[in-house]
Amino acid sequence: MATNLFNLEGKIALVTGASRGIGESIAKLLAEQGAHVIVSSRKIDDCQSVADAIGEAGGSAEAWACHVGDMDQIKETFEYIGNKHGKLDILVNNAAANPYFGHILDTDISAYNKTVDVNIRGYFFMSAEAGKLMRKNGGGAIVNTASINGLQPGMMQGIYSITKAAVINMTKA
Repeated sequence: MATNLFNLEGKIALVTGASRGIGESIAKLLAEQGAHVIVSSRKIDDCQSVADAIGEAGGSAEAWACHVGDMDQIKETFEYIGNKHGKLDILVNNAAANPYFGHILDTDISAYNKTVDVNIRGYFFMSAEAGKLMRKNGGGAIVNTASINGLQPGMMQGIYSITKAAVINMTKA
């Protein structure tokens, strides 16, 4: 359903975790409002499918693979955006990891690291790099996807809940 909530013509938006679900919907809505959307997730083919759908609907989009838990890929992403577009107006941090469902005391280090790397470290460094690019061009907007679990921990989702509480407070900081 097309809506005309606001005009984003001429704006460049990067949406992480945009290959499906909430991220895909956000990417499509931003494109409907006129933004050029960089559809990002770990798998380029999935990103391309969303970018193609946006194009078929009359929007403007491109696919870009980035694992937000990987610092090298984060840096490459913002170098690419700076070189190709010269600016970034909107960052939507939507990528998330939740590899473990179970009692918090039984969380292994691998699941802990993956969840923290994507949900906290990834959001922080994506925001920092975006902020640097935005500052050069007079500002922008950063939107962080959190979860109700950040306010009220989900049963058997301890580490995920901790990371989403951190996202809420990072957004306020």
